[in-house]
Amino acid sequence: EESGFDCELVIRTYESDHLDRYDANIVKNGYNAIIIGACSRKNEIHLEKLKPQMPILLINRLSEKYNTVGTDNDQVGMLAAKAFRENGYKNAAVFASNSSYIASNIRVNAFIESCKKSGIKVKNADVFRGESTAEAGYRMGVMFCRMKNRPKAVFCDSDAIAFGAIKAFNENNIKFNKDVVLITVDMALLDITVYSSPSLSVVEMPNEEIGRATIRLLRDKIVNNSTEPEHIILSPKLIIRESFNNND
Repeated sequence: EESGFDCELVIRTYESDHLDRYDANIVKNGYNAIIIGACSRKNEIHLEKLKPQMPILLINRLSEKYNTVGTDNDQVGMLAAKAFRENGYKNAAVFASNSSYIASNIRVNAFIESCKKSGIKVKNADVFRGESTAEAGYRMGVMFCRMKNRPKAVFCDSDAIAFGAIKAFNENNIKFNKDVVLITVDMALLDITVYSSPSLSVVEMPNEEIGRATIRLLRDKIVNNSTEPEHIILSPKLIIRESFNNND
């Protein structure tokens, strides 16, 4: 409505790794255009074999064949590592999601690699993995609190994980900015990370901008009857709040 794009938007769910079940709709012009999110590597490989006649757009994926709109996931990890480095932290822990989501792995790997280049140690024992949920984040937080020589800097791969970690830290009397500092990836559309206690320092994903760019690009492709792929990469933003405030 905001962009003046009058269309019927159909939402279809699909099981990860099984996008091939919808080949008929993709190949036989079942729609004027298709947006695909959370595409697994197996689905990406399968899509490269198809020859659709309508514009297809992948969110947060790389493809030379299809339109793409996404975040610079390398930069997400690098921003967090840079903040730790500039504030003198020499060791870091990671609370990472255990999913097969490609972008998540890129962010975590970019953070760890940036830490290595910056002289920040991330030991294997300091990388905790679980589901991208508050419950899993709580369990990771409890394990972290039981460590004797735990790092002071913590990077969380999702705000859900960070919410659980906060509860574990508070229950174990771990003081923010004295015993631990935390930066998380902000996945939420609503700015709920402002209202946690403490408020979360985040690398904010440009979700709204991705949505606007997606609609804008597909509208142009449909109007111009173009299947030539275009690619838009948007930058994340670091927002410092109470969970990482060295002035305390």
